Order: sequence, then structure tokens, then C-alpha cells
Amino acid sequence: MTATAATRKPAAAADAPRAGVRRRGSVTDEEGPIAHLLRTLTRPARGMTVRARVLAYLVGLTALALTVAGVTAFGIERTRIDASITEDIGLRTQAFIELAQEPDPTTGEPYASSDDLMREAMIRVVATPTESAVAHTGTIARFVPSNPNRLRLEDDAAFLATAAQNATEVVRVRSTTTDLANYRYAAVPIIEPEGDTVGVFTIAADRGAQMASLRETFTVYALVAILALALIGIVAWTTVGRMLRPITVLQERARRINEHGLAERIPVTGHDDLALLTRTVNGMLDRLERAFSDQRQLLDDASHELRTPLSIMRTNLELIEPRDPDEVMRTQRDLLEEVEMMSRLVDDLVTLAKSDRPEFVLRERVDLADLTRQTFARAQALGDRDWQLEAVGDGPVEIDAQRITQAWLQLAANAVKFSDPGTVVALGTAIEGPDVHLWVRDEGIGIAPEDQAHVLERFSRVDPEAEGAGLGLPIAAAIAAAHGGRLAIESTLGKGSAFAIIVPRKGGDP
Repeated sequence: MTATAATRKPAAAADAPRAGVRRRGSVTDEEGPIAHLLRTLTRPARGMTVRARVLAYLVGLTALALTVAGVTAFGIERTRIDASITEDIGLRTQAFIELAQEPDPTTGEPYASSDDLMREAMIRVVATPTESAVAHTGTIARFVPSNPNRLRLEDDAAFLATAAQNATEVVRVRSTTTDLANYRYAAVPIIEPEGDTVGVFTIAADRGAQMASLRETFTVYALVAILALALIGIVAWTTVGRMLRPITVLQERARRINEHGLAERIPVTGHDDLALLTRTVNGMLDRLERAFSDQRQLLDDASHELRTPLSIMRTNLELIEPRDPDEVMRTQRDLLEEVEMMSRLVDDLVTLAKSDRPEFVLRERVDLADLTRQTFARAQALGDRDWQLEAVGDGPVEIDAQRITQAWLQLAANAVKFSDPGTVVALGTAIEGPDVHLWVRDEGIGIAPEDQAHVLERFSRVDPEAEGAGLGLPIAAAIAAAHGGRLAIESTLGKGSAFAIIVPRKGGDP
């Protein structure tokens, strides 16, 4: 009797599994589960602190990354195992088919019986605990490999019945699951020359055992990932707490700061975004403190300086004799003079109050020579003096021409106030390096050295009998400071004074 076998090469892949349908709850098909999870993680939770939200985001994203990496690696490894099993079964099956076509190595003749073929095939099979072979008829095993530590296919009657049923000439790698194992196998029918099938040669691998080993590996991975998440959470909680410490300090200091305690500032640590935020808040507190200080100063100045003219006006109104036309006219003139003085005082106070604001100075490009000549012409109307134009600077400058002219004329009016008729009052300009100098020089009474440090204070008067509220020089100094410059004073008692406005030629920060 001669044994033959099917000679067609087995397929290298298993049947594709059927795709399942998974319920996603509130997640739409268009959005996807990962996008939904990211949206959920980034949604601010009510009542959570910034520290808790940052920790939740960090741990959530890390968990998502570890999960995606684990699931991807598991899928890749599972596919690799399936491909390896399929390839190995295919090679073993092809080897058996080629063996059936070769002569019996013992006799050199074709195999005398199917038993000889099956026995020789079992001798050549290398069996392992997860892979083996069996030659069987129906559910009865006739030949098995001799290795005792092997996958015992002969003990699974349900598997042998399935293999015998699926033993066709077109050999394919198939899958089946019994109560004992999850198999990948290929069954080759053994056909006698007369065409009768006398047995089946089955090669099988325990896919479930190999997948169990893979699952154990990824169970360890999951435990390590959970421990890593816990460690990341502890480190992140501590680190984020340190990073947000300046915000806590900022909150505590801001709670203590009020209208009466704006002098306190928040310490700046580091050079990161939080340090920049701290500097910004400190700058805001500086502006608020200046604003409140200017407000209080304005109220104090106004109440101090307006009290006297208001008292005079009230006294005049109380003592007026309405039946005396001359008395009424005199009182009217006195009241108008007081109102005019009060108007000037209010205008000066408003000018000083606005000098710290960014919009107080509006720089533009002007010609210094034209500005000098125009201001000199306007200054000559201030009084009977020997007006002289000492120097004229030439070139473009970036200044607020209106404010500079206002300050310059204040200096000229101050020179007229404290000098005698016919004496010299000189104006001039010059460009010296990056600065512009605009000055007024007079031959007036001068200022004592001990008084020069106080003349720029509000309502300070060198001569108490002189007219005015003592705001001219402070206004000029404030305009110079708003340009990023200063007001310089040189004076000798009894000989005269020189006041110079020095500001950057191309603009500068106050």
C-alpha cells in the first residue's frame, strides 16, 4: 500500500476575526474616545485649585500616554505571535507534505503504508509545551511525538474531531477553542492510492498559552505604570506646589494691601513667567500708590489753598452793602479776582495731578530752532525786561512742544516775577549729545543755597509776599520729568538765577 498526501501549500494567514460593535456612551463617532478624554481632562473642575488641576492634567495625560503605549504594544505583540504561529504551522505542514512525496528513508522505496508515513512524521516533529502534532483517525490518536513535555493533543477529543472534520485538500491554518485550550492548527488528510482517507496529520499550537504569557507580561507593565503614576503624582504635587508658591504669596500680600497700605511689595524670585507676573503686579501697585498719593495730594493742596480765597469771598459777601452801588462794584471786582486766582490754582493742580499719566506727554517731531524763536516771542509779552536770545539750537527733537512751551514760559514768568524792570532775562536752547537744553536766565534776587532744595516743592515760596501759589516751578519740573528729563537750577543770592529744562532729544521714559 502506498501512502500519498495533498500537495497544495497551506495558507499563511488565519481567517480574519469578525469586527465587533462597541458602545461609546456619550462619545460621538466623529469625536472619538481620545478626543473626548482630552476634552474631559482639560475642562476646569469647579472648586479645584490650580495646583489640583495641574496635577490632574499631568497625571491624566501621563495615564493616557501609558495606556495608549501599552495597548499599542500589546496589539503589536499579539499580532506578532499570531503571525509567528501561522508561519511555523505553515512550514511544518509543508515539510510533512514534502515528506509524503519522498521515499521511505529506511527502504528507499515509497512508503509501504500510511502507518510508516505517520510514524516517520512523528519522529521528525519537534514538540514543545505549546506546540505539537498528532496522527489520528477521527478522535483516535495513532501516533504522537515521543517528547513527554509536549502539548498533548491526543487528550483533547473535541479538538481531534474538529481537526478531522476540517482536513481538506486545501490546507489552511485555522482556529478553534475547546474546553482545554485555544488552538491554531492545520490538518492534512492522508489518502491511500485508492482515494480513501485513512488518517489525518494535524499540527497545532496552543495560542491561549502563548497569549497568557503575553498577558502576564503586560499585567506587570500595568502594575509598573500604576506605581509610576503614583510616583509622578507625588513628585508633581510637590513640584507644582513649589512653582505656585509665588502665587500663594501674591494672594496673601494682595489681601493685606489696601488703600492705606500700598507701600508693601511682593518679593520677586527667579526669572520665569511667575517672576514676570510678580513684577507686573508690583508695577501696578506702584501706579496705584502714585494715583492714591496724587489724589490725596490734590485734595490736601486744594483744601489748603482754596480755603483762604473762599474765606475772603465769604467775608466780602457777608459785609457787602447791597444799597451802596460803589460797594457792590468793589466787591464784584474783588470776587472776580479771587475766582480768577482760584481758576488758575485749580488748573495748576490738575496739571500736576496729570503729570504722572502716560498720556500727559504726546511726543512729536519738532524743529528746535522754530520752537525757540516762537517761545521767545511769546515770553517778551510777560514784562518790561531786557529780553535776549542767547543761543538757538538747530535740529529735530521729539518732545511735546505744547508742554515744553508751558514749562519754559513758567520759568520766564518766574524770572519776571523776581527781577526788576529793565534787567536782563535771557532764553536759549542747545543740543548737547543725546539731550536738549532749554534755559531761562535772569538778574533777579536769586535763591539762597539752603532754599534751592525746596523751591521745587508745591506751594513753596522764596518770597512770601510774591504773588502766586508757588506751583510754577513744580509744574516745570513735572513736565521735564514726564519727558524723562529734569529741571536744573543754578542761582546766586542777589545776582540772579538760571533754570534749565534738560530732556532726551529722541524721547525717553519718565
